Amino acid sequence: MFFPAYSRKGAALLRIYNVASVMRDMGWDIHVLPWKLTLPQRLRCLAALRPDAVLMQGTRHPLNRPAFFPGERIVLDLDDCDFHLPQFAASVEQAMPQVAAVIAGSEYIADWCRNAGAAETRVVWTGATVTKQVRPPQAGRAPVVAWAQTRPMTYRNEADLVRTVMARVAAICPGVTLRLYDRADGDDPAFAQSFEQLGLKVEWQKRMGYDAFLRSFDDVALGLAPLMEDDPFCRGKSFGKVLAYLDRGIPVVASDIGEPGLFFSPDTGSLCRTVEEWTENITWLLSDDQARQGVADAAFSAFQKKLSVETSAERVARVLTGVIGGNTGHADLSI
Repeated sequence: MFFPAYSRKGAALLRIYNVASVMRDMGWDIHVLPWKLTLPQRLRCLAALRPDAVLMQGTRHPLNRPAFFPGERIVLDLDDCDFHLPQFAASVEQAMPQVAAVIAGSEYIADWCRNAGAAETRVVWTGATVTKQVRPPQAGRAPVVAWAQTRPMTYRNEADLVRTVMARVAAICPGVTLRLYDRADGDDPAFAQSFEQLGLKVEWQKRMGYDAFLRSFDDVALGLAPLMEDDPFCRGKSFGKVLAYLDRGIPVVASDIGEPGLFFSPDTGSLCRTVEEWTENITWLLSDDQARQGVADAAFSAFQKKLSVETSAERVARVLTGVIGGNTGHADLSI
């Protein structure tokens, strides 16, 4: 039985609903409870269905508390560093000794959970469905650079890095466009203007559904994935919107920290630690259609192998099998 944190979007879609669908195809009997059920309703479902294990998505949902379900084998899925957020830190810490296992979205999260008393912790990277739509070739694309961060104005350090780097890129590649995402009604236009005044053309896309989000990359030359090592919350992030870049054949320029540093190689993406490296890699890729296509193709192959929802579901199944009583939960789960 799966307890999602919210409706079919974001991490809930990728790590709960989509994984459940694939595991059903693998022969598992998976029930995903509606996220709005009350505690008595959840307890009635548990009594009626008597699941072998419960996969609980984090503790952001007020009822996702292992203590509410004594006697159940609880596996906690934790894909963000909620232990660094004041509003969730206590509930995450309290859950650690109460769960049978933790499925962590990154090595950083896994290390924290082990130190906090989790009995078993395994890393399962977030996977995505590999879409069947044609991926337009990179040849002939305009110099459009995407930073597909949700609520980008709240990532101030990352935004500062993007401003610094893209100002240098604009001086070298006149006419470059920066595409931002997740604009909502009432957002301050000054955020986009802070990039425009650097000589960039800026498109700030309105919030959209996932299918439209994927289609928006069909004219993008490359995608940015900055993470700040000095930000504890960001240090544990894994792939997020990078999955969309990879699926739609967009070469990625990313920070050389955390999970991107474990996934990308020189053939599959550009990893950066300095402003100079960011500028060099972006300008090189913008100037070379063939190089972009080669990197995108290699990254797509790695994406299919390591970051598909099928791969994630297989790893989740191993963890659950181990919790339920088999031995495969302790099989090789290396990335």
